[in-house]
Amino acid sequence: MEMQGNFNVLAYIVSGIVYFLIGWVWYSPILFVKPWSRETGVQMGGNKNPLLPMIGQLVSTFLFTLGVYMVVMLGHFQGFGGALVAGLSITAFFVLPINSGNLFFKNKAVLFWIEAGYQSIGSVVLAIILTLWK
Repeated sequence: MEMQGNFNVLAYIVSGIVYFLIGWVWYSPILFVKPWSRETGVQMGGNKNPLLPMIGQLVSTFLFTLGVYMVVMLGHFQGFGGALVAGLSITAFFVLPINSGNLFFKNKAVLFWIEAGYQSIGSVVLAIILTLWK
């Protein structure tokens, strides 16, 4: 398979930062930190040194962003419609199945929707940015 276009480093970096910021808002008191904490047993702010978890999450964010970028480039998606197809495809074929254990084995529907929701919205936003920013 041939990738479409050249790798746009700036689009990649900005997309990764946007995805990270979506997560920052998603898992904040503004949205879902309380139900997420209740479902996972993780208390935000309980870690005296949040630097290592934040670095780990940032690395994961940029790996996920790279994966979305590769799907967009390999799939030759173009325009807003193509970006939606790419983002929703990533959601349907990767995000939902990967998170399904929270639903089927752990019986935690709330956790499933919180985590899959963030990754789904993030996938669509990333696909839009990376598809339209040429």
